[in-house]
Amino acid sequence: MENEKLTKKIKRVSEVIVCAMAVYLLLNVLNLLPDSGSNTQIIMQAKEQPFWKAALGLIAIAVLIASVIGAFVSALQVMYTLSRNRTPFTNKAADYVRNLGIYFIAIEISSTLFIYLADGRISLDLFWLAGLIMYSFSLVFRYGKDLQQQSDETL
Repeated sequence: MENEKLTKKIKRVSEVIVCAMAVYLLLNVLNLLPDSGSNTQIIMQAKEQPFWKAALGLIAIAVLIASVIGAFVSALQVMYTLSRNRTPFTNKAADYVRNLGIYFIAIEISSTLFIYLADGRISLDLFWLAGLIMYSFSLVFRYGKDLQQQSDETL
């Protein structure tokens, strides 16, 4: 029963990822997304902004910094867990991979919010897609854990 729920969840997440990639590709082909490859500096002048906008910008920066640190720590935890365990298919490894995906999505949202507040444009990177893929990998890890457990019980 648990395997069926995980399989359905993996299928739904994979369908969302495929649709999101298609939309992103279409927007790029139609040149509707701004060039995110340029290394321009974005400076938010707090004196010229309303208080709520400057405060929201500071919150976005704080979330961005916390997400980058969280992603780094989570990536280290994933690598440590994978190197220490007999099998990579554990709940702990799946949780760390899921957290890494959530941090990637938080990085994308907070950076996009800050750029929008500071410059008035929306600039998308591929962290959201990496986050969705990492989340789907965490579901695969959970499914693998169940299969590993069944295999171990069979022997």
